[in-house]
Amino acid sequence: MKMVMVAGASGVLGRLVCEELLRIFGNQMKLVVADYQEDRGKQTASSLGEDVGFRYLNVKNENSIKMAIDCLDVVIVTTKQIDPLIQSTCIKKNILCLDVTPFQNFVAKVQNLDDDAKENGVLSIVMSGFLPGLSGLMVKEAVSVFHKINNINIGLMQNTNAKAGITGMLDMLKIISQEVTYIDDKKSHQLPGFSKKENMYFYEHKKVKKVRLIDHTEKRMLEQYLNTDRINYYTSWNNPFLSKLISSLKRIGVLRIIDKLDRDLLGKLVKHNPDKREEAFLTVEVRGVINNKECRRVMAFSTFSDYHTTAMVTAALVKFALREKFSGVVFPTDITSFEEVISEIDCDRMKFKSFIVDD
Repeated sequence: MKMVMVAGASGVLGRLVCEELLRIFGNQMKLVVADYQEDRGKQTASSLGEDVGFRYLNVKNENSIKMAIDCLDVVIVTTKQIDPLIQSTCIKKNILCLDVTPFQNFVAKVQNLDDDAKENGVLSIVMSGFLPGLSGLMVKEAVSVFHKINNINIGLMQNTNAKAGITGMLDMLKIISQEVTYIDDKKSHQLPGFSKKENMYFYEHKKVKKVRLIDHTEKRMLEQYLNTDRINYYTSWNNPFLSKLISSLKRIGVLRIIDKLDRDLLGKLVKHNPDKREEAFLTVEVRGVINNKECRRVMAFSTFSDYHTTAMVTAALVKFALREKFSGVVFPTDITSFEEVISEIDCDRMKFKSFIVDD
């Protein structure tokens, strides 16, 4: 039986990851909850089931990490680290590690551990989740039929009722705040994030929806993977008013200081209503050449919850990675496919379609 620990299990995403691990693995796994607040962690473990264990973990202390990961097979990191101490310790102890962090600075630090991971024959997966993660796997599938790629657009339609919590909201606003490099047919442009608009098709929508250009760490990974710089990420919310509001707040500089605002105040702004729907939509649109003809392929994905999908993808990647033999620091696109992950998730609340049209 595999021992799997979730660091940050008491958070919104961490708990969802725990629930999905229990669903996907069943009784084939022993789940361990890790938290730096002992009472909270034990309460989380108890609420997940009588067989769920607890371990104290301070992600800033190497000795605490060494004690917490002792005799484990897998560690999933859903909490923030400044430096990848958990990853480096897992590599030394030959423990599979997955991380959901979407930020370039941290991902680059984990990538610096690639040689050590390969030397020890251990796997460390970065950018696990919905976007990034499943989005990259959709791109990998979408481009597979093309002989030449002209450009790739990835669009995420978020839900104002998403169960993201304060941390999730701040992460997205941080991404939106970053400048974006946009390349057209003539030259490269440096644009403010969330300013340039694009119309994209999304599953279950009769009309195209307006989304806004953003920067994203996964973009740089895919540029290297596919050897193209014509990749653009877009996002928006299902409520156009919120998208316009965020654009205005960014323009006047509020987003630069939003992480300094009172978290109780932010909590009132990020309320999740469990009685209302929170579906999210992800579309990958590829333009290029298939059999000497200019074509456009659209892959459109719908899910009941973006955060829950991140948890599902992460749990599915754990099961896949334990079954296969890989080593090094990798992205999901390096080791698996969209079809394999969706099959492992096995959820009928996700919908997907793909079509190709002349461009």
